[in-house]
Amino acid sequence: MGTKTEEFVKLIDRASEIAEQMLKDKKPELSAQINSAIAALQSIKNQTLNGKLEPSGGTSTLGLAHGVADWIEPLDSPLLKAVGAIEEYYQKQL
Repeated sequence: MGTKTEEFVKLIDRASEIAEQMLKDKKPELSAQINSAIAALQSIKNQTLNGKLEPSGGTSTLGLAHGVADWIEPLDSPLLKAVGAIEEYYQKQL
């Protein structure tokens, strides 16, 4: 696994950890959204590890930040920052 892939997977793992912690801390009505975010992160991680994630080319996004921003509060939450970092890395490095 290359350095870029390793860094990308670390970002995904960090966001997953934050989301898992939110499941423990948040109100039950956000469980579906958090679980959806976790599933999306795991899917992207699996695609990355299997070499099936299409490169961004500097223009494509993964849709993570947009999806999380639709339901998360506050907008400077750790999860939104983490998925934003994934999106930024994806666009600039992959």
